[in-house]
Amino acid sequence: MSLKEQGCNTSRVQDSDKLGLLAIRAGEIMLRSGAEIYRVEDAVTAICKARNIPYVECFATTTGIFLSFGDSAPGGQLESIIKRVPAISTDLEKVSLVNDLVRKFSGSEMSVAEGLTALDSVDATRHFSLAVRLIAAALLAAFFALMNSGGFVDGALSLGIGVLTYLLSLGIERLHINRFIVIFVSCAFCAALSLVAFNLGLGGSLAAIIIGGITVFLPGVAITNAVRDLLAGDMLAGTARVSEALLITVAIAAGVGILLHLAPAATRMDVTVWLPIPLQFVFAIVGTLGVSIIVNIPRRYLLPTSLIAACGWAIFYSFIFYGNSRLFGCFLGACLVALLAEVCARLSKEAATLFIIPAIFPLVPGIGMYNTMLQLIEGNYDLAVRIGAEALFMAGGIALALLVIISLARIARAVVRWINDSLRMRM
Repeated sequence: MSLKEQGCNTSRVQDSDKLGLLAIRAGEIMLRSGAEIYRVEDAVTAICKARNIPYVECFATTTGIFLSFGDSAPGGQLESIIKRVPAISTDLEKVSLVNDLVRKFSGSEMSVAEGLTALDSVDATRHFSLAVRLIAAALLAAFFALMNSGGFVDGALSLGIGVLTYLLSLGIERLHINRFIVIFVSCAFCAALSLVAFNLGLGGSLAAIIIGGITVFLPGVAITNAVRDLLAGDMLAGTARVSEALLITVAIAAGVGILLHLAPAATRMDVTVWLPIPLQFVFAIVGTLGVSIIVNIPRRYLLPTSLIAACGWAIFYSFIFYGNSRLFGCFLGACLVALLAEVCARLSKEAATLFIIPAIFPLVPGIGMYNTMLQLIEGNYDLAVRIGAEALFMAGGIALALLVIISLARIARAVVRWINDSLRMRM
């Protein structure tokens, strides 16, 4: 054997030894960035299968990845890797970049070393700058206040309060404090500032001001990923995501509720403002633009995602504007969001979650959650149960809409594949 051939064989052995490291690293970045469990498992498996590993088993949870790969035949060698992923945030651009890298690795002769270098570059990808994220938080807070029956003064107040609240949350996160504590403290701070402004006679709707400020903490990501994980059969991960969404909801409600109890607002009633549907459509575009920046979706998808969200919100707002069912409006709005997200995903060859997560935010029943806590504090338990049940059913309607559209999309793709395979066999 020539020295050149020996060098090639050595390189292949080294690549084989590091293949598991590459796969688990890709899965770790995706899981840490908020990808669904099944997508993490598919990415890890695809990397190993791309280099003809005969046996690959990957099992992921919301906090870790387990990988076993090699030759399962008698006398073969199997390797196992376990990677704990304790901290999960939302960075959809990294999910997109890892997806692209997996496709390139599977369809080319890219070496494992090149793959690891590329993953390091992906992991080093910067979020939007702090200044841009603060502007996004301002847009999100102001326009979601307007979307939740607030007036323009309420939107302006929520803009400033939302920026301060988001800045506080970023500062507390640097102390590596539990995420739910961060949300609790931040929402209490938001409620405190809102109460001060409202009691000074500023603004017409305390609810709208607070909702705008806390929107950035609403569990839209957890709900979306929970539905997609449950649909994929990942019951453990889906249940964990549902639990996460419930805990986030409790943290938000407790933070706001304690402040409302300790420092009640002025006795004047909230003023509900109903703005025209076309104006609400524009508000939803700008507000979702803020959400999209916060969750760091690729810049080229900022406008399409915002338009998807605005379409879904316009459907929902039309129902409540004309006095129709909020639940049915929420369901239809979520169906439209999921459908348009699936179309964009197919056209761009991206994950539908990339579009769904920011676009579903306007429909998350934050105002219902706030009003439930408010009525509990005031001792109106019957009303609290009614409002809370409606908020719960709206969340269920969102989940059902995602389930229906995702299922139909998968059936459609299966039918198209079957037709294509049949045509190829006849040829």
